[in-house]
Formats: sequence, C-alpha cells, structure tokens
Amino acid sequence: MAATLEFRLTGGASNTDPNASLGGVMSSTEVSDTPMNNLFDNVSPDETKAGDVEYRAIDIYNSGDAYATEVAVYMSTETSSPDTQIDLGYDSVGAHASDWDGPSITDEGDTPADSGGGNITFGHYTSSNKLTLPGITPGEAVRVWLKRIVSVGAGNTSSDQGTLTVEYA
Repeated sequence: MAATLEFRLTGGASNTDPNASLGGVMSSTEVSDTPMNNLFDNVSPDETKAGDVEYRAIDIYNSGDAYATEVAVYMSTETSSPDTQIDLGYDSVGAHASDWDGPSITDEGDTPADSGGGNITFGHYTSSNKLTLPGITPGEAVRVWLKRIVSVGAGNTSSDQGTLTVEYA
C-alpha cells in the first residue's frame, strides 16, 4: 500500500471540535470528517470591525504503510471572502511523532510560537508557492498551524470557505 496522508484535528485523542484544535495531542478525527469551512468559528461583528487573527493546529498524518516524500501543503482555493486569508506555518517541535503531543495554545488568539511552538514562520502558500514539509513515516505526523486573518472592516460573507491541499509522492 502507498502512503496515505490525512488532515487530523488536534486538542486531544478524541477531540471532534475544530474550535478546540489548538495543538497538543493529535486527534483521531480527520478534518475531512468536518466541513472545512467549520475549522474556524464564525467571525463576529466586533471581529469584522476591528480585524482578527486566529489559529488552529492540524496534523498531517500518514495512515498508509509507505514513507511519504516531497510533501507540500497549500491553499488550492483561496477563501471566498476578499477580507480573509489563511496563512500556514510548519511547527518543527517534535517534527515527527506517532503520538503528537506538541505545543498548544489556550486561546485561538494566542500566537503558537509564543506558547512553546517551534520556529514557526507563517506565509501565504498557494499552488505556485507551496509550503514544503519533511517526509512522513507511516504512523507519524507533522504539525501545521493555520492562521486566519480577518481584515479591519471586513464585509459579511456567508460560509467563507477555502481549500487546503496536501501533495506528496
């Protein structure tokens, strides 16, 4: 069988709540089991006025039985709102783990690097500029942080969505 990569929530082995996907232990719940537009909570009127930055941690887990090489992740479809953007950052702390218990944040507005995360540098990654990740051994995962940026004075967009894609050999 080949490598099979899947997006997993974090926040505890049995966590099913995307809003609690703030790092720590990898969940057994795949992100694909929850609508991607629900990875982040709804933007409140106060957040649209002032702008907002929030974070989520997901693990890219290799459930296959072959080593995944040439791993890259990116937003293949931008968010549907012109006033939001998703940036990505690789968390190098505990780079490969089968029982990921990496750094976590206590609030979605906390910066992961300030809470014991690795040397996380966020960037806006698209199909022409992908975030390169290390290869992933079967039964292990790497952690990626998502940073949602809501612009000051953002307009109301119903069901703001984007598509996160992982490629590998």
